[in-house]
Amino acid sequence: MRSPVVASIIGKFLKVFSIVIAAPLPVGLYYGETFFTLRGFLYASAACLILGVALTKLGQYREPSVSEALTSTIMGWLLAIILGAIPLLVEMNFTNAVFESTAGLTTTGISMILAPEQLPHSLLFWRSLMQWVGGLGVLTFFIAVIRESGGISRKLFSAETHKTDPGSIRPSLKKSIVELWKVYIFITVFISAVYFALGMPVFDSVVHSFSGISTGGYSTNADSFADYGVDIQLVTVVLMLLGGMNFVIIHKLLNRDRSAFSNSELRLYLKIFAAFALLITLDLAQDGFATQDLVDGVFQSAALISSTGHSTMSLMTLSVVVQMLVIGVMFVGGSIGSTGGGVKIFRLKTMIELSRTRLRAYSLPDTAINEVKIDGEILENNTIRTVSVLFFIWVVIVFATAAMFVAIEDVEMSEALSGTVSASGNMGPTLMEDEEVVELHYATKLILMFLMLAGRLEMLPLLAIFNRRFLTG
Repeated sequence: MRSPVVASIIGKFLKVFSIVIAAPLPVGLYYGETFFTLRGFLYASAACLILGVALTKLGQYREPSVSEALTSTIMGWLLAIILGAIPLLVEMNFTNAVFESTAGLTTTGISMILAPEQLPHSLLFWRSLMQWVGGLGVLTFFIAVIRESGGISRKLFSAETHKTDPGSIRPSLKKSIVELWKVYIFITVFISAVYFALGMPVFDSVVHSFSGISTGGYSTNADSFADYGVDIQLVTVVLMLLGGMNFVIIHKLLNRDRSAFSNSELRLYLKIFAAFALLITLDLAQDGFATQDLVDGVFQSAALISSTGHSTMSLMTLSVVVQMLVIGVMFVGGSIGSTGGGVKIFRLKTMIELSRTRLRAYSLPDTAINEVKIDGEILENNTIRTVSVLFFIWVVIVFATAAMFVAIEDVEMSEALSGTVSASGNMGPTLMEDEEVVELHYATKLILMFLMLAGRLEMLPLLAIFNRRFLTG
């Protein structure tokens, strides 16, 4: 592996990220915040820029190999997390600041802050900005890495990357990425305007649109959306569902391309949303139905299937059976090519179709064609193997870390499992009280941070760097 190539890629990334870190400064100045509060942004931005310039000068850009591209991606994310934590140190210790930064950039809604309404505006803006940048930024960066490091990297970024490749929008990579960002920004601005029109303050409108479309879930208050009116809650349902959809499909919908409706992943995504909305509503209405039960059911279903950490109620109020089913839907998550986390609907669909072909095989002659098909397309064996391996690795890591969780903390297995599924799926909600999460042992927090990053990178790339042959390749 060529160190100068890695240094060049990371250097370019850090120079851009230094601008992102500086973005909350005007917000803080507008709200009259002191240098003491804002100094973290100045220090972090300066350090990011200096390090970026130094690495760029030391580096030498060439077309990266697979190992170089993935190492650059992972190192870039780790540096961004550490640098992104610096502004948060004015409010919390180092471990919690790094945890909050990890949760922000990976669009996970788990937070170390119990009363966000007490934070200065600059930090509230920074938390949601991290999620907004980490949302589509991950997808577009992956696409760029895949293209530049050669076709073989598709094996590490999952063989179904053609489902998210924006080349179907424009033949040019740069133009494709620009189109995706246009959709992302359009939805953000539009929903911000809708929020404001419905009575939400301007600042809260921007912050919530950032964390909603990125399926992050950070809010300006501890109760999330529980204190807002039904109209704002329903708008947020739409925003969360859009964040969990494939952005290539959203692009088609905005351009009135009806072929988007025939996408089987989208249909399954909406079916799961509807089923869980009904399930949660019925569970809440056991002692008598109220309109808010339906709103809460629809809201929480959208938050879970899209992996957004927003809420209008505590999951602890649900029955045990529904809580376990909730863990299952948290494991699945959103769509391929979305800002959502989890294993993804496409892979669930692939495993369902694979099971059907195996069952059909018992009643078909040996000469019959019995292949896995999705949207009329026969999936390659390599795609099926990759999906199967990813499913296996995801399950093993989730349960192994849950066992470690129980060994460290005095909690039930269901609580630990909800934490590891939530972290690896970049979700946010857990079957634990917020105070319990904040008081977790630092070793448990390290486990959750690893899971958040692994889930955001979709497991295989992060695990690949531990392969000695991979690193020397």
